[in-house]
Amino acid sequence: MQTASFDTGSADRDAHVKSGDFFDVETYPTMTFKATQITDDEITGDLTIKDVTKPVTFDYEFNGISDDPWGGTRAGFEAQGEINRKDFGLSFDAAAPGGNALVSDKIKINLDLEFVKA
Repeated sequence: MQTASFDTGSADRDAHVKSGDFFDVETYPTMTFKATQITDDEITGDLTIKDVTKPVTFDYEFNGISDDPWGGTRAGFEAQGEINRKDFGLSFDAAAPGGNALVSDKIKINLDLEFVKA
């Protein structure tokens, strides 16, 4: 994934997430996930963010296979998982009014995936 493509729906927040406080998109333009094991309901692999690679497991659901209008065959999946952002060097900290953390250490990841048969 191209880290500069990150979109939260807020231009100001997007600029902050793309800055050196988080993804530092100029230095680290991509993040990757390489699967190492797939079971009936989990996919485990190596997630790399900011040159830090850690194993991550996602629960997933298979949504089906379909032919597309261009002669390809596509398979759809949904996956969910959670990481600790600080494990990947995303260590920005600030307090919100009242003293609560502005950004949680736990980050939920939800993926909508589509694969095209080669």
